[in-house]
Amino acid sequence: MNLTAFKIEKKVEDENVVLYPTLIQNAGRNYLVDCGYEQTAEAFETELNILGVGIKDLTGIIITHDDDDHLGGLYPLKQKNQNLKIYCGEHEKDSVSGKIKSERLVQAESLFNSIPEENKSWALNFIRKLKNVRRFNADAGLKDNETFENEIIVVHTPGHTKGHISLFYPKEKTLIAGDSLVIENGEFEIANPHFTLDMEQAIKSVEKIKNLAPRKIICYHGGIMDENVSKKLETLIDRYKNQD
Repeated sequence: MNLTAFKIEKKVEDENVVLYPTLIQNAGRNYLVDCGYEQTAEAFETELNILGVGIKDLTGIIITHDDDDHLGGLYPLKQKNQNLKIYCGEHEKDSVSGKIKSERLVQAESLFNSIPEENKSWALNFIRKLKNVRRFNADAGLKDNETFENEIIVVHTPGHTKGHISLFYPKEKTLIAGDSLVIENGEFEIANPHFTLDMEQAIKSVEKIKNLAPRKIICYHGGIMDENVSKKLETLIDRYKNQD
């Protein structure tokens, strides 16, 4: 089994976006972990081609959680490969499939009236983008501690969203974190703390990750951390607990 993180850089609606998705390859099967915005699909295709994998070579896409920068690219990828299987955490299968509103949309709509007037245009645009994400039925909802492809352990890491999952590869002590962690200025951080749906759970998820003793963590925002991982996780946990 091979895990390969790669970098996506693209301007999306005047914002410079940098993402670090992961390609999982095992016995001729190829899985993409998170697939960016719809506007970044072409960049994904280019980078995957560099890795020797075409869109039609993809077996499936694993969505770590229901945010538009993680699943917005499903539509153009599905258009090129109708056989793509879609996986996500069991707690978000209905929202990923479009059967219920995503937590992020519910949050954005509920906060709208309390947002300062000068920020409401941005908020309306954000709500519009969330509503416009084109969705497909998820083929499987992955459970905590479930084994995927016989070697990857699914880790339920709620906080950022209720159904967020991370993926742990014990053989190489590598964790694909999604947004359970981000890297900023060489240190771990909680992703968008002000918009994290359950901060207490987010910190518990970091503790859960630390207990796995990963030597390398791939963050969708920030890239790869493979030095002093345990110490940096401990520092993050202590910082937030000391705020209580």
